[in-house]
Amino acid sequence: MCPLPRLIFLYFFFSPASYFAAGLEMSPILESKLLILEEMSRTFKAGGFLTTFQMDRQFALNLRTKRENPTEFQGEAYYEEQSLSEMNPHARKMAIRDSSSLRLQLAFLFCDEDAMAQILDRIKDYPLTDGQPPRLHSRLCFTGLAAFALSGKNGCKPYQKLGHDVSGL
Repeated sequence: MCPLPRLIFLYFFFSPASYFAAGLEMSPILESKLLILEEMSRTFKAGGFLTTFQMDRQFALNLRTKRENPTEFQGEAYYEEQSLSEMNPHARKMAIRDSSSLRLQLAFLFCDEDAMAQILDRIKDYPLTDGQPPRLHSRLCFTGLAAFALSGKNGCKPYQKLGHDVSGL
C-alpha cells in the first residue's frame, strides 16, 4: 500500500476509538462513515483496518439497536467467530484483543457479569500497553471497572488483582 492511503487509514483508525472514548452520540451517521472506511479498506486490501472498522460498527450497532445478546459480536457488521476462524494466528490475536475490549465495554454497560468474567479471562494475559492511546484508555478503564465489579462475587477474587494491576499503571 502506498504511504498516502496508509496515513489516511491511520488517521481514521484512531477516530472511532476516540469518538467512543469521548462518549459522543451514536448515530446512523457514524455507521455510514464506518461503512465508507470499510469499503476503502477493501479497495486497498487493508484487511486489518477492515476488521477494526467492522468491529467498531458492530459495537455502535450493539449500543444503538435492540439485540438479543448485546455483548456478543454476531451481527451484520462483524460476526466474531466466523471472522476469527478465517485469520492467521497473529491477526487473530490482535482481533481478539480489540473485539474483547469493545465487548467488555458492552458487558459492563449491560451488567452482563458472565460475559465480563469470560472476556476478562480471555484478555488477562495481554500486555497492559498499546500504541493507540484511545483504545488503551478504553481497554484499561473497562478492564478495571469489570474486574472490580466482579471481585466481590463468590469465586471471583482473582479479578481483584487484575483490577489493582490496571489501576496501578
